[in-house]
Amino acid sequence: MAKIIVPKKYLDEIVALDVAIQELNEQKIKLLFDLLSIKPSASDLEKILDWGIILVTVLDQQMVVQLNKLSAYMPTLKFVVREDYSLFTLLPGDKKRRVRKKG
Repeated sequence: MAKIIVPKKYLDEIVALDVAIQELNEQKIKLLFDLLSIKPSASDLEKILDWGIILVTVLDQQMVVQLNKLSAYMPTLKFVVREDYSLFTLLPGDKKRRVRKKG
């Protein structure tokens, strides 16, 4: 079996790109929170951004459909209907792993 050796400089560049992507995704979430007038404190926002998935509660399915179109650009953000919570409650979600089926 052939072995591929990836030079450290390429790994470093990949890590730097991942960091930049993470920062941009956080900026998108902050921008959407601003649009929706969701204003967590700086310390709460820092904790929220560390969650694997950020669930944002809404009151009906129509809102979910509209807002999930926007959140499609933010991989860690999802809007869900939760009638027992107030509008725009932020909750941690489960980040379930995708399973690949061997075909």
